Amino acid sequence: MQRINRNNIQKRFFISASIIGLVGILLGAGLLSLALTITSQHKSNLVAHAASASVLSLASISINTNIQKTALTTQQQKASPLLWGTNFSLQDGNDQVLTSDKTRKLLQQMHMRMVRIPTRNKMEDKLIQQAALIVKNMNAAPLIILQGDQSSSSALANDLRIIKMMNTIFDKNTVYYEYGNEEDFFLKLSADKYTASWNRLIPQLKQTTSNGHFIGPVNYQYNPAYLQYFLQHAQPLPDEVSWHEYTCGSNWSNDICISHIDNWTIHIAKARDAMRAAIGKTLPIMISEWNYTANPAPNDGKSNDAAFMTTWTTKALQTLAANNIFAAAQYSCTNYAIPLVDSHNTMTTQGTIFQNQYQNIVGN
Repeated sequence: MQRINRNNIQKRFFISASIIGLVGILLGAGLLSLALTITSQHKSNLVAHAASASVLSLASISINTNIQKTALTTQQQKASPLLWGTNFSLQDGNDQVLTSDKTRKLLQQMHMRMVRIPTRNKMEDKLIQQAALIVKNMNAAPLIILQGDQSSSSALANDLRIIKMMNTIFDKNTVYYEYGNEEDFFLKLSADKYTASWNRLIPQLKQTTSNGHFIGPVNYQYNPAYLQYFLQHAQPLPDEVSWHEYTCGSNWSNDICISHIDNWTIHIAKARDAMRAAIGKTLPIMISEWNYTANPAPNDGKSNDAAFMTTWTTKALQTLAANNIFAAAQYSCTNYAIPLVDSHNTMTTQGTIFQNQYQNIVGN
């Protein structure tokens, strides 16, 4: 048996202990380094997370700011200037608009931006031409009433002649054309007959115009079934749709006449629903005649009541604007029981409201 040298054992023990100590030191250093690395990474993650949170916070602030800006822009959006429109009556060559420069200047002071011009059987072309030139000199948009072929056998020839006249006067500027006027009332024309008439003439008329928009069905009042049928069968579709709005009879109470303006909002909303159902989209709306009544009488307790006319007209204009109506035309500017300018060339209460409300609703 081999003998074990005690000194060798001690040497081996010392070497082994040294090796173990060294390994321990190395392991300790490794663990420390690992711990420091983990701590460093953890700190980095915390910094990155904080930075990410800051970015998200800034993004949130930016988004909120953009939303606020968008909301502010929406609130500041102004109404269509074409709400400031009126009708010429043009019963003959003695119409006040044709004969009085002062009347025309007063209309301009009211910020008139659209004027509706009638064209009747046996109306002389020079009368229509004079009215159109006045509208052009006012820097207003023309809205021309064309004849339907159910109202006149010579409607196509008359309409083509008038369109060529407007092409000459307004060149490439937009001219708006309504096909007929309250034919559901005056001619008792049903929706299918009106639409058939539209389909016969409008394709031919569109080929003649330089820059025309064609509008229907020009009902005497809002009629959802009529409008929906027309849109479903009109070829081509109208560029805009139109009807007329009045709120009461001349002998009704003032309160009813004022409160019935609220019906306009309902009509407009339902009309847009009817358009979506019929054609899958909405078209711009024109209210091409409006006032408190279609049958006014002098001294009816309304037209001669400044407080009523102020309240009624202000609410009417604000309602048209709030419902984003594209264009509207008060009836009528002169030669009428409720004009904008009276027979003495004085701005009426309704005319004054037109002038004052433009800045409030439309702006510069």
